[in-house]
Amino acid sequence: MYLLKNGLPRLHTRYTPKHFVKNNIKISALLVVFLVWIVLSFTVAKTYLTVYGSPDEIRPSEKVPITIKTGMTLNQIVDLLHDRSLLQNRNDFIFAADFLDLETEIQAGQYLLTRSLSNYELLKQLRNAGTAAKFVTIPEGFTSRQIAGKLQKEIGLDSSEFMSCVHDAELINKYGLDAPSFEGFLFPDSYNFYPDMSCDEIIDQMVRRFYEIYDAFMQEQIYESDLSLNELVTLASIIQGEMQDATEAPLISAVYHNRLKRRMLLQADPTIQYIIKNGPRRLYNGDLEIDSPYNTYKYSGLPPGPVSNPGRLALEASLAPSDVPHLFMVAKGDGKHAFSTSLADHLRAKTRLDSLRRVVARNKNKPR
Repeated sequence: MYLLKNGLPRLHTRYTPKHFVKNNIKISALLVVFLVWIVLSFTVAKTYLTVYGSPDEIRPSEKVPITIKTGMTLNQIVDLLHDRSLLQNRNDFIFAADFLDLETEIQAGQYLLTRSLSNYELLKQLRNAGTAAKFVTIPEGFTSRQIAGKLQKEIGLDSSEFMSCVHDAELINKYGLDAPSFEGFLFPDSYNFYPDMSCDEIIDQMVRRFYEIYDAFMQEQIYESDLSLNELVTLASIIQGEMQDATEAPLISAVYHNRLKRRMLLQADPTIQYIIKNGPRRLYNGDLEIDSPYNTYKYSGLPPGPVSNPGRLALEASLAPSDVPHLFMVAKGDGKHAFSTSLADHLRAKTRLDSLRRVVARNKNKPR
C-alpha cells in the first residue's frame, strides 16, 4: 500500500494475464453449459410437443374411416393420413414413429380415427388391429325409415335414434339445407360403416356424398331452374318411385314438370306410399283420401319434402325432363309406362291395360 498525492491510501493489487485467462475460461464454461441447457430444453420440449402434443389448429373431431392395406409402407400410410386431414405435418409423424420405435408396428385394417389426435395417440391406435367395417349398400329409392332398418340389421345402430337424427333441425341447419328432414339427401350408395359409428357420423357421410353428386352434375343446372334444391330433390324422389326402366326417367320427369306448369294435381303414387303405415303395397281408393300435405291427390304442387332418397339418374332427370307434352302415364305391368297427352288417350290406355291385366289374372288362375 502506498499514499496518493492527496494523502489517501491506495491498495496495490497485481493482476497477471494468468488471472484473466482463468476468469475467461470459467465464463466460457458457464456460457457453454447454459447454451447446452437451452438447446436440450428446446429439444426436449420440441420432441414432447411433436410426439405427445395436441394439434396446433382446432380441427373437427368427427371420426374419419380409413383402410390400411397389407404391405403399405410408412410413407404410403403417412400420405393416406395426410390426405384425410388426420396429420398436420408428415415429418413430425415420421419422427414420432421413429422416436417411439413404432415404424413397423402399424397394423393393416379398417380404422375410425379422430382428427384431433396427437401423433402418439394416432400411432397407439394404429398399432392395434383396425375395427372391422361393414360394407353396407343403400338402394336407390329407400326412405330414411328403410335405411334405419337396414343399419340396425347390418351394424346394430338404434333405428329410433337414427330417425331422431334425420329430423334434427340443428343438424339439418349445419349442412345449410332448407328441408324438413334429411329425407332425400341420404345419398344411396355403398359405404363402409362401423358398429360404433353414431347416427350423425353416418348421416354426415351420406350427405357429403349427396353434395359430391350435386356439385358434379347439378350445381350449374339448378341455377337455371325455377325450383329450389329441396323442390328438385322432392321431384327426383317422386321420379325415383315411379321409375323401373331407367330410360323412362326423363319422360316421367316431363309428366310432372308439365303438370306443375299447368297447376294440375300431381297425383303421384309414391307420395301416397310415403304416408301409409304398412307400405309399400298396392294402393286403394281409401289411401288417396288420407289428409296429409304429402298427398298429391288432394293438395296441388310438390309435397313439403322428398318421399325417398333418389339416385343420380333421378336427380339428373329432375333437372332435364324430355321435351314432350305428356301429362299422364299409367303402368303397363312390365316395368314401363304408357304416356299420354290428353285425358281421353290416358283413359283409353288405362282401359286397355286393365283388360290385359284381367286376362293375365284369369290365365294365371286356370287349373293346369
